[in-house]
Amino acid sequence: VSTQSTGDTVLRELLTHASDRRIILCSFCPTTCVMLRNKQARWPVVLIVMGSTATYTDYCDGRLRSVEACTKLAISENLHGISVFTGLLQDRPAEIVEELKQVGLATFVWGFHNSDQQYRDMMRAYKVDGIIYDRIYEDISLKKRLSAN
Repeated sequence: VSTQSTGDTVLRELLTHASDRRIILCSFCPTTCVMLRNKQARWPVVLIVMGSTATYTDYCDGRLRSVEACTKLAISENLHGISVFTGLLQDRPAEIVEELKQVGLATFVWGFHNSDQQYRDMMRAYKVDGIIYDRIYEDISLKKRLSAN
């Protein structure tokens, strides 16, 4: 199955079923992100960057090896932003988030560090645009906010 075919299927299903839901398309594959961005402008597209870490095996695609490389790609292809692996933020999180904001990119973070409430609070203090983590409904404060609506 080709990237084009898969992207077409995803977009067709979104057009059919998404209604007014807030959707953000994201992928670890730069080619997929560019293709999704070129095919539509309704939903923002975010490139997920893992970088070169001891935690995961490196992707062969050099565009994913650093925040800087992903930033250049996201700007040149008019992507909405990038989602940075939390392990890449350890040394200078505020600086990286600020650099992305200065060039107009939305900043999301993903990774096991986000399972920790204190870490999520720190990311919120840095004003990231989104925090991706597992078991979001176990977050008591979110449960309260959802039940209030």
